[in-house]
Amino acid sequence: MKTLGERLKEIRELRGFPQKQVADFLGLQRPNYSKIENNHQNMSHKQLRLFCEFCDVSADYLLGITSNNKKTFSLDSLKEIEEKLEYIKDVIGQ
Repeated sequence: MKTLGERLKEIRELRGFPQKQVADFLGLQRPNYSKIENNHQNMSHKQLRLFCEFCDVSADYLLGITSNNKKTFSLDSLKEIEEKLEYIKDVIGQ
């Protein structure tokens, strides 16, 4: 199974981004981002979230939970969102 660093590098290269551009977006120096890709340094949750937004990839893929690198929502999660919206409408009286 690929490591987080390997998946980060794979997605970054697929999107055509140089390390410096990703590092800048994450608020890191390029050598520190390189350490993350080489599994010598950990990535914070905030950095992981920002990387997902920047590269339009799911955290589940980066963490090795799924082999699908696309951001997707299941029908169950959409149903949960609809239920929460209905609850909020009830609470605020709309």
